[in-house]
Amino acid sequence: MLSVYTIRAEAVQKREGSLDAKLLSDALWIDMFDPSKGEESAVEEVLGIEVPTREEMRGIESSSQMYREGDASIMTIRVISVTGVPSPTLTATTFILTPSRLVTLRYGNPSPFRIFADRLVRQPELLASPKAAMTGLLEAIIERAAEILENIGEQLDKVSESLLAENSNISHGFGGSNLETILQKIGRNGDLASRTRESLHSIQRVSPVLRRKEDPPLASETLEQLSTLRRDVASLLDHDAYLTARIQFLLDSTLGLISIQQNAIIKIFSVAAVIFLPPTLIASIYGMNFEHIPELKWVYGYPFALGLMLLSAIVPYWYFKKRRWL
Repeated sequence: MLSVYTIRAEAVQKREGSLDAKLLSDALWIDMFDPSKGEESAVEEVLGIEVPTREEMRGIESSSQMYREGDASIMTIRVISVTGVPSPTLTATTFILTPSRLVTLRYGNPSPFRIFADRLVRQPELLASPKAAMTGLLEAIIERAAEILENIGEQLDKVSESLLAENSNISHGFGGSNLETILQKIGRNGDLASRTRESLHSIQRVSPVLRRKEDPPLASETLEQLSTLRRDVASLLDHDAYLTARIQFLLDSTLGLISIQQNAIIKIFSVAAVIFLPPTLIASIYGMNFEHIPELKWVYGYPFALGLMLLSAIVPYWYFKKRRWL
């Protein structure tokens, strides 16, 4: 689907699904969302270059993510998308920046694109130039990344409170299901933080292209936006590194508590085995089928055997308690 944005009478006009060559030529921003072959051909004819294929957009080498073709700068970044699915996704998004227009190509629908499109209605100046439009889009993507990192921090606060609080009983019982849930939360937030970091790094790589010396000078507002954008990316990467270290600490703490619980369970089974071993030995002796056993015909033989078994169970328990092994 094509969404074509132009400015008419100082207002942003949006047309969807249009392959009109005149409209495409006048557009300042062409947004290609999961385009058809016909839509790709129409945009390629206007641009005079080939639009990257979906497979080329997935490339991780620098030559695939950022290159020039004619007067167009072609850059691919990863935009994080958090949906209802168990795992967040990274949507490869290609920006084709020319002196007269911006073309975006994507096969997913991350929220920053919808947010930026809504802003254009209230702030048409965001579409003053192709570079201004790209800067505004990157700003929306960074804002979304900041929201995701803030949410990760809040989730980690809750995990830390339930895991490490002094009045928490997780480490004293056998709450394996609780710790399993905590592990899942830590893992999801770790995955989210790593994908956010990848998205921010991809933005950091392409942002210098917007300030090429050989290009026409940028407006002061756009320059200020770019400076703010670079600082925001750097600070968010630092915050992401902090969250990653915190996630690792909580992961180690959770695994340590799981190990303590497993050791406690093994200790109880070991103590039970030691306590019941002497009575079992005594019962085995008196259960032998020999004709001559001294206590076999003794009146107090049965109570004596039971008392001996009870005493043999109490003595190990008392010894363990005295040594503080229990």
